[in-house]
Amino acid sequence: MVTFGHKIIFRRSTSDQVPVIDGGRISVSTHINGLVDPLVIVHSQDRRFTALGRHDLVTRPLLGWWCRGLGIQPILRKVETTEGITDRDFATTINQRSMLTVSNCISSGHSAVVFPEGTSHQDPILHGFKTGPFRTVFAASALAEHRNQPPPHIQPTGLHWRNHTKFRTDHFVEYLEPIPIPNPYTSSETQQLIDGVWVEPPENDVVEMRDRVFEILNEATPNSPDWETYRSWILMAHRRSSSPIQDLKKEVLQTRIMREAWRDGKLSDETMENAKKTSKILSDRQLDPRDINPDGSVIRDQTSIFKLISGLFMMLLSAPLFLVSTFPQAFLAWWMGDRTDEGIDARTTYHLLAAMFSIPIFWPISSLLVSSSVSIYLGLSITKAALFIVACFPLFYLTCLMMASGYDMMQDYARNRRRIRFVNDEDYITFRESLSIVDKNLVDLI
Repeated sequence: MVTFGHKIIFRRSTSDQVPVIDGGRISVSTHINGLVDPLVIVHSQDRRFTALGRHDLVTRPLLGWWCRGLGIQPILRKVETTEGITDRDFATTINQRSMLTVSNCISSGHSAVVFPEGTSHQDPILHGFKTGPFRTVFAASALAEHRNQPPPHIQPTGLHWRNHTKFRTDHFVEYLEPIPIPNPYTSSETQQLIDGVWVEPPENDVVEMRDRVFEILNEATPNSPDWETYRSWILMAHRRSSSPIQDLKKEVLQTRIMREAWRDGKLSDETMENAKKTSKILSDRQLDPRDINPDGSVIRDQTSIFKLISGLFMMLLSAPLFLVSTFPQAFLAWWMGDRTDEGIDARTTYHLLAAMFSIPIFWPISSLLVSSSVSIYLGLSITKAALFIVACFPLFYLTCLMMASGYDMMQDYARNRRRIRFVNDEDYITFRESLSIVDKNLVDLI
């Protein structure tokens, strides 16, 4: 389910090789994209995993069944006690039980995924970290040592998106240097953990580890005063390159170089002002630095009309089966994603869930309907009808991939049309003038 959902909602994806460790791994990550965040981490690893998550993930009708099956452990946050959803003592009991369960999993060599910010957000900086994940890993270390298992590690993980609110965007999973976790517990305290009683690790150790991981992950975020400033760094990273940077991983790493130059005071006010102006003009027209040639002119795709024709052909070819197998849940995901009250970070979560739950819920129903219709029309035997039901699943899968590829080609054509319109835009001259100033100042900087 995760693999299929990943293929459908992303156009391009890149992941660092997961560092090899013998013990358990707890991936600690940034969090701006709802349920998509943990699942891209899971997709890039090959170990059985669990996670600490907000309690309603395991109580919702459909999603709850899936999360409970994966062993997601519920956490009752402070907001639940403040709003009167639960009382403090009950929340403490549930949270300690969940942390102890995850600690046992990690100590046995499994993986876990946690987001210490506590909730996803839309800011280009990290929010303050909760201590729960770090208390959990210390307990895991004590349990692993008691069982003569390799020590667990914290795995700082950066998540990067071309545009995390868009369908068929690009993403990059960045794995930083893992951190081994020492055991701060006494033998008697460890025995209590073995007996199923939660024991808090030393507060100083928890705070020190929390702050250490915060500093590491802080550098794996945009860590910018605002998104406008970050887009200006991206622009300058592209302008320093001999050609537009198409690979998201390379773009992220090159943008950090510009961030460091900004921190060191090497980028003048004139450079930043014009970079912001230029990147805003592009962003307002749904373009980015990949659309600009090294000489400052707009890239023209001479093959865009062929992409339009090919994309239309692929979408029309796959439409009959797609309409009966995947379109209803895809339409529902689009409808709910654009109207959710959970924030824009939940938008692609609906897209992901629609793709994942196609396999166990929607496709079986669609295959029964399609096979029943074909069997009645052609007079198939029960055996042939059953084989047809089985054959529907790979057919549905292929039509989804074809529809997604056709959609990408249509988007490429639409992007090229935006480029052409931009050249005739009244702001185009302003854009070229500002870009030339940026280029000149970057040459002086280099």
